[in-house]
Amino acid sequence: MIKYTASTHIHPDLLVDPFWVDSLSKVSPEHTHDFYEFFILSEGQCQHIVNGTTQHLRPGCLVFIRPHDIHRYEPEGTQDCRFLNSPCRSAVIEEALAYLNEQKYAQGLLQAPVPQIAMLSQLEMTEMVRSFERIMMLSTVDKKKARVYAKGLIIQIFTQHFFELDTIEQPILPLWLEHAISKMQLKENMIRGLHALYELSGRSVGHVNRAFRQYLNQTPTEYINQLRLNVAKNLLLTTELRVLEIALEAGFENVSHFYHQFKKYYNQAPLDFRKNATMNKESLLT
Repeated sequence: MIKYTASTHIHPDLLVDPFWVDSLSKVSPEHTHDFYEFFILSEGQCQHIVNGTTQHLRPGCLVFIRPHDIHRYEPEGTQDCRFLNSPCRSAVIEEALAYLNEQKYAQGLLQAPVPQIAMLSQLEMTEMVRSFERIMMLSTVDKKKARVYAKGLIIQIFTQHFFELDTIEQPILPLWLEHAISKMQLKENMIRGLHALYELSGRSVGHVNRAFRQYLNQTPTEYINQLRLNVAKNLLLTTELRVLEIALEAGFENVSHFYHQFKKYYNQAPLDFRKNATMNKESLLT
């Protein structure tokens, strides 16, 4: 089994060293490490096999990994996924927990059989990603500021997202909801959107809406938009289709709405996303 170390995964002048993982094809096999890490699933779905237990992860899952955890990632059906991984030195985690001075809370985080998961809303996930991306930016221009910012962010994560017991345990999806979500991966259902989702669920509109909020921390509309945006992103990266064609192929009837949602989710316009991805790919080849 592979064991990673802080000396190889975290810059010597940093406390937290985030990076993006764009596909399950790029993840490590089963491994452990001598440092902590947070990771946020931002797109898609996957199975996180950790300490012999399978966690089913969806967008918005923020997972806290301890040094003794043994884990790997597997696909969830045909789904790929994208996540932000943030290795953290043991010292910054231990100092944060010491600052909070809540022994029972720390024991719950560190001694639980499997890593604990906080379910973030779409807005919370976007803000969390931006915070880690700020560390990425600061690490290139001012590593001292990056260290200070990281300390504050770690304490914020613990107090806002892992302190309440009801946010620590991952909710188990009802079978009807898991079935509906699985069937929504099919293109014909994704295109039909809410109508297909409500039909597949076999439940009332109100029941479905409450279940999405309870179990996924998002609305059905937000979930469908994520499905469609993921399709649009892949088409931007792998085809030369025009934006209008991509919007229609992904199920958006209104192009201006597609532009708005895409920029909100990826922080850039569709054509800028394609251009930047192409430039990054070319730079890796040179």
